[in-house]
Amino acid sequence: MKVPGGKMIEAEVRLEGDLIRYVKITGDFYFHPEEELERLEEALEGAPIDAVQELVERFLEEKKITLVGINTKDIVRVIFNAAGRGS
Repeated sequence: MKVPGGKMIEAEVRLEGDLIRYVKITGDFYFHPEEELERLEEALEGAPIDAVQELVERFLEEKKITLVGINTKDIVRVIFNAAGRGS
């Protein structure tokens, strides 16, 4: 999905019931430190899909992640969309 400003963010999500079993987030945005993106994906695996917003917000805050071109809501929205839970 393109976000305002033209950056692209995509996600692949596999659910087992309401639990996230796999998530991969890609795109042309800036996520610093970049190695933390993989850790965010790992932190979401096994979590209920309904907890994504809280988990993403807490992770980004605790790890002091810098985002450029996207924001927290974009990450949450693309995960929900990929999981078939978007509006």
